[in-house]
Amino acid sequence: MSTQLMDMSEASWLSLETRDRPMHVATLLIYSLPEDAPADFLQQLVAKFRESTEFADPFNRRITNPLMRAMIPLWTTDHDLDMEYHVRHLALPAPGGERELGILISRLHSNPMDLARPLWEYHIIEGLENNRFAVYFKMHHALVDGIAGVYMLQRSMSPDPADLNMPPLWSAEGPAKAKKNLGSIIKSASDAINSYIPVTKKLVEVARSAFDADDPLTRPFQTPVSILNHRIHSQRRFATQLYDFARIRRLAKLGGCTVNDIVLALCSGALRRFLLELCVLPGQSLTAGIPISLRSKDDESSAPAVSFIVATLGTNIADPIRRLKAIKASTNRAKQMMEGMTREAIESFTMTMLSPQTIQAMTGLEGRTRPVFNLTVSNVPGPAERLYLHGARLEAMYPVSAITHGQALNITCYSYAGTLSFGFAGCRDTLPRMQRIAVYTGEALEELEAALESRSSEMTEAPDVEVAKAAPARKPGSRRKTPPTR
Repeated sequence: MSTQLMDMSEASWLSLETRDRPMHVATLLIYSLPEDAPADFLQQLVAKFRESTEFADPFNRRITNPLMRAMIPLWTTDHDLDMEYHVRHLALPAPGGERELGILISRLHSNPMDLARPLWEYHIIEGLENNRFAVYFKMHHALVDGIAGVYMLQRSMSPDPADLNMPPLWSAEGPAKAKKNLGSIIKSASDAINSYIPVTKKLVEVARSAFDADDPLTRPFQTPVSILNHRIHSQRRFATQLYDFARIRRLAKLGGCTVNDIVLALCSGALRRFLLELCVLPGQSLTAGIPISLRSKDDESSAPAVSFIVATLGTNIADPIRRLKAIKASTNRAKQMMEGMTREAIESFTMTMLSPQTIQAMTGLEGRTRPVFNLTVSNVPGPAERLYLHGARLEAMYPVSAITHGQALNITCYSYAGTLSFGFAGCRDTLPRMQRIAVYTGEALEELEAALESRSSEMTEAPDVEVAKAAPARKPGSRRKTPPTR
């Protein structure tokens, strides 16, 4: 068995792992069975998958010494996996509706991963109503981020329903992971040093923004403490929503903003109503940590490559259009901070900005002090075309993300084949009515849609303004008549 050194990001994600804070992420996929599928279609699929024992990186990696992972950050390559453990076959209780599936996913996502094994699980779930089944794929965040996970899943499916020879997820080869050597380590250190000057300039700019009331830049800790920002426990809740992506894009066009801004506005509207109903809405706006991908278009590697910006959610603003404007100004200003910076500089800048959160995690102060931001909201681009798994059509894919102390809620979106799916992952004890947040995003969508359409209609139907005629010029020596005073 060979060993390799963990990246800093891989070691960092593993260092956060505890029983109450498992750091795995997952995707829930909903499939329709093929029309001519035999009664034992899923049993055959499970058996075929368990027989596939060719493993692509990182599916054959396990921690060399789980108990000493902080002191000995090494991966060992393992080729002898227990496939009955990693590939599981489950069934929903009748009637197999969305509620029963949500309860099962909540329980599966609550279970921490076995750190002595390769850090992935693949659950095939039968019994979903309307001739459907589900797949719950779980992997540790040390091995994958949202975009990398989508690439992995995409490689294991085909746009052709007749293609029955696609390899299982763990056997589908992706881009080779760059190996670490002394030269690459020295270069990485040199790049980090070279980024010191531009990063310092940006940090000075952040400090100056604190003295400018008109600067929309949202800084770490510029946020209230809410019910989302305390210690969490191990059990999770999960909820979903699915929307037409064209509808979201249309709102972005009407609002003169990005799709990400619309996603933030929907989350903001839902959270505002949810917290108002509980009488715990802070007077200061909640803020969101928003992951930003640092990947190039052709980078499909599995290693995490994510930066962060912090933006306001405008939850203290009742009007949906004013709320959207505040979000747009905040995200534009945050992205402006990274303009002209190299990837290494952005990573150094982000690491510095989020260092208080790292210190909180290391000292156990997460959820006991003011949060760096209130929750994470992420939007991950997915495949645009329809995909099939051995003839079964993929209907929807939902992200199931990780939460941490001080942030009891994570909202992540996937786009897929003309849809935008929301996955809400939260602490079961902190958010006993979390399903309401999911429902309220739909109502926030309708509210924002009505407001933007009304404004657009008013602008279109506004009457032409009559141009006032110029007063005739006075003759030299004439006097202007003064109107009588009443």
